[in-house]
Amino acid sequence: MAVITDSVAALTPELILDHELFVARMEITVDGKTIVDTGSSELDEFYSTLASSKDVPTTSAAKPVEYLDRMNSAADIAEGVFCVTVSAKLSAAYDAALLSSDEFSRNNPDHEVRIFDSAAAAGSQALIVLAAARVAKRGGSIDEVETAAKFVARRVRLVAMLDTLRFIHRSGRVPKIAVWATTALNIKPVMEFSADKIRAIARPRSVRKAVDRIRKDMLTDLDGRIAHINVMHAGAPERAEALREWAESNLECAEIFVTQFHPFMGAHTGLGLVGASWWSE
Repeated sequence: MAVITDSVAALTPELILDHELFVARMEITVDGKTIVDTGSSELDEFYSTLASSKDVPTTSAAKPVEYLDRMNSAADIAEGVFCVTVSAKLSAAYDAALLSSDEFSRNNPDHEVRIFDSAAAAGSQALIVLAAARVAKRGGSIDEVETAAKFVARRVRLVAMLDTLRFIHRSGRVPKIAVWATTALNIKPVMEFSADKIRAIARPRSVRKAVDRIRKDMLTDLDGRIAHINVMHAGAPERAEALREWAESNLECAEIFVTQFHPFMGAHTGLGLVGASWWSE
């Protein structure tokens, strides 16, 4: 089996290569410039551009032709294709992948293809993809690959601190008074995204207290267990590195890595975000 995903998973080029993944590219438009997410360093400049931009960035799901191209490439080396998309509730990517799979199946009737809605994004999506890829790399069937993806999808959590609500307000998702109150009180909301559920779980009044809350949740879920962790940040590598070092020192990590929070979500959360996605065996 070969595993395909989209670039919202924000996997590094090294992880993509090591796990033999195929990645359909999203598009991000900011200040009138559209960037195709190829995983290049050009995308790293997004958050510095976002800080000074007066326009609300827009994102576009990977086009059907993107998925079809990846499926055709995968078919050259594998007997089947398992495609993990960003949550269908957040993007049209799932529908685009389904459309592509129909065309692919017509042209490749001897190849299996299955589209899996991760019900997740960013770091959680990445962990689901990597779990599926490990089974595929061992020669697992498409059912075994899907079982691995479902196992992680049911367990994975994403918890992150927002440094500001200004960018969410610009996108029209919170009222202005909430932004003013958050800024005046130095509140750093801690948010959870799990199985299509997005909610605030704490409103600490400093970055330190917000990170402490993330660590507390990680310990509650992972202490004494074998952990899989993706630490994420939005233009805040120092915060992410500190969280990674803490996790490595305090938890038993089977896998831990750092990724940049993808602009698909980062366009709304803004700079300074730090958090993690995790699941335990």
